[in-house]
Amino acid sequence: MSKYEELCQAYANSRKTYVEYRNACFGFAQDLIEGLVNFLQVPEERIRLVPVNRDPDPEAVYTLSSAMHLDEDTYWHVGVVVDLSDPAGAFPPQAVLIKLLVKRHDGTFYVRLGQDGDDMRVRDGYPQDMALVMEHVFTTIKESYEQGLQQFLDQEESTRKIGFSG
Repeated sequence: MSKYEELCQAYANSRKTYVEYRNACFGFAQDLIEGLVNFLQVPEERIRLVPVNRDPDPEAVYTLSSAMHLDEDTYWHVGVVVDLSDPAGAFPPQAVLIKLLVKRHDGTFYVRLGQDGDDMRVRDGYPQDMALVMEHVFTTIKESYEQGLQQFLDQEESTRKIGFSG
């Protein structure tokens, strides 16, 4: 085998490894999002995927493969938007962006809620790991609303921000 052929083989092996890794992460992310929809009991028309590395087109319907990207931080990033509505109908729906970051290392998946979130380990064959991720997402959003006004009032005037960001 020539040096050139060795380089071509190394390239082919690298692409194969990348595709396998990407497919595993996409499969996991799909399971994660479907699990989140089921856990939160979100009506299908109230949830959608969006890219987080660019402004999403409001007219577009994104699939996982068009919304998810691999970032320099080695995580796959995807946005999940849940439209929350006021049960009394007094207020318009509010879109909550849940930034999910996913990666696999040594056969274990790691999930972060937002760029600065802590890694949550999800091991294959341990459904309780996934359940902890679901509960964390739910609790984080709920606490954001329950404590949001006070957090807003406690901030210095120049740094006030409203809403959920993970």
